Amino acid sequence: MNQPDALERFRLTGRTALITGAGRNIGAAIASGYAQAGADLLLVDRDKEAVEDVAESIRASTGRAVVTLHRDVGAADIVDQVADAAQAHFDTVDILVNGALAFGATGTHCADVSSAQWQDALDINVLAPARLSSLFANTLVKGGPGTIINLLSGAGFAPVPLAAPYSMSKAALWMLTRCFAKDCAPRIRVNGLCPGTISPDGVARTEELRKATPMGRGGRADEVVGAAIYLASEASGYSTGDVVYVNGGFTGLTGYSDEIIGSDPVGRPRAGRRTAG
Repeated sequence: MNQPDALERFRLTGRTALITGAGRNIGAAIASGYAQAGADLLLVDRDKEAVEDVAESIRASTGRAVVTLHRDVGAADIVDQVADAAQAHFDTVDILVNGALAFGATGTHCADVSSAQWQDALDINVLAPARLSSLFANTLVKGGPGTIINLLSGAGFAPVPLAAPYSMSKAALWMLTRCFAKDCAPRIRVNGLCPGTISPDGVARTEELRKATPMGRGGRADEVVGAAIYLASEASGYSTGDVVYVNGGFTGLTGYSDEIIGSDPVGRPRAGRRTAG
């Protein structure tokens, strides 16, 4: 029985990836990993300096084509801006990674969340991926096969007290993932990637969080890259509507204790503002 070379199936040579939230942390690591695997890149982030630094580093280390777009994915014109950038520089886009996120209100009882705070989380975490996925399926991939990867969170599977907009929107993103997977198969595969709490050095921010994680530590952004390459490549050719967890076993917990809530398990900034995107 002849089988394709196993490692070759993970290559992304000749493919182009659109990644939102690419200016730092997981998004930046995925961008670098995809370029090393052979892909060209369209990187979107509202932080111009951060995404340009990522792009320059990738160009220097891999020689791949990297185009940047400095936009907030919640902007009303994001679809037109992305379409123009993609069509100006690439023949097709084969991979979409929806990585930009917003936490909305943090440290706030769900009954006290404002309409604007609910909307902020929905705009970035649900509506932006929906709009970009529609653009990808209808226009960017140009009739060929493609893959969409949505960055999920354990907060979408177990509610995090005092982080209702984030938990709600990530749960909605998981359902959106399944809906697109159902409607777009078999031409386009759509999967979720669920990382845990990620830090530059993999050190958990609190002792409570470390103890609650079966692996006994936090995760690093580079540890998410392998799963991201798998989901984007032919190696995952029979996977759609699925989710891959890279969170040290934390999703196995059924809920969040008071100690873990105090340790900030979703990794949200204390000010409750948007991150990359």
